[in-house]
Amino acid sequence: MTLQEKDTPIEKGTIKVLHLIDSGGLYGAEKMLLTLVAEQIKQGLEPVILSAGEKGIEDKAIEVEARRLGLPVKAWRMTPGFNLKEAWKILKWAKINEFDVIHSHGYKFNILMGILPRKIRSIPLVATLHGYVNAKRYTKMWLYEVLDRFVLKRIDKVCLVSPHMKSLSVIKKLSPEKVIVIENGLPASISNSKKEIPKEISDFTNEHSFNLLAVGRLSPEKNFAEIIRVLASGEFKKRNIGLSVIGDGSLFYQLKMLRDECGLAEKVQFFGYRSDVVEIMSEFDLLVMPSLTEGLPVTLLEAMREGLPVIASNVGGLPSVLDNGNAGLTYQADKENALHCSLLSIINDSARLAEMSISAKSQFSSRFSSVVMAGSYKLVYEKH
Repeated sequence: MTLQEKDTPIEKGTIKVLHLIDSGGLYGAEKMLLTLVAEQIKQGLEPVILSAGEKGIEDKAIEVEARRLGLPVKAWRMTPGFNLKEAWKILKWAKINEFDVIHSHGYKFNILMGILPRKIRSIPLVATLHGYVNAKRYTKMWLYEVLDRFVLKRIDKVCLVSPHMKSLSVIKKLSPEKVIVIENGLPASISNSKKEIPKEISDFTNEHSFNLLAVGRLSPEKNFAEIIRVLASGEFKKRNIGLSVIGDGSLFYQLKMLRDECGLAEKVQFFGYRSDVVEIMSEFDLLVMPSLTEGLPVTLLEAMREGLPVIASNVGGLPSVLDNGNAGLTYQADKENALHCSLLSIINDSARLAEMSISAKSQFSSRFSSVVMAGSYKLVYEKH
């Protein structure tokens, strides 16, 4: 069966939206996009996900999940990098299929579509910025960011997932009317059918009296090394605390080596990428987000919806999402031992954890609805 044969059929709707993404897994941006597409269909739009990947890749996680959910998806394989020839092919495909809007999710398509003059592109281009990494100078990611800053001026509408992103220097250089904040949203609930907790997860969590969960790409900005070092400190090392890390990425072997060097092989386990994060949240006592930079992480919203208490650094949109500490515990990211002290203050305070759970659910219900998110994007499309 070819990729094209597996693509979900496209049906007619009121506004045809082509979502462009080149994803490395099924993390925040990908989950947000799947949620947005599902809700857009309910609201009468005709969205399609074009998932790009290198030649030779049969399936990507977002494609598998989109097909499982019955969402329209087009797998597109291309040579990586600044591939303007392939961008032109995608644009031609979009015009042939009469899309009204192109919606980019990530540096790659911001650049490949934004570099094309509007007169040539003709289709309005909307971009959602899911977060800025601030990569080291002269790295590949840094080059992407430099190019992204240039092309954002040529994009019709730039959507930010959190109000704090307005303070980014790249956003301040844009015309105010070009920028809008649309916070991520999720459905009010997942399926009521409870799935059995995988044995490898339950076996590990049952060995510990208090269980921490960390979810995300194993990359520098997620800062998972900090929580490992905290658990290796004297006060925590003698406590029966387990840490489950879910995700994969470039730092896998480095983090695993750090764990082993700290003597935490029995307390820290790496479970790789999993698609059932929401279903297993009930096994944990606290979600830890020691990030150095964040936009509006979907994992955080999922935890709040499920009532899993959260401790997070005070970067990006995290304090706002957590209602400045009322719906979760935040700590000063640039303060030495801040995570250590904050974690120590909460792990034995069952009453505070229960309060955080209730407040988080309330905050989610009142603010982070997928219906509101999709409705806001629809207004953006209609104006362009």
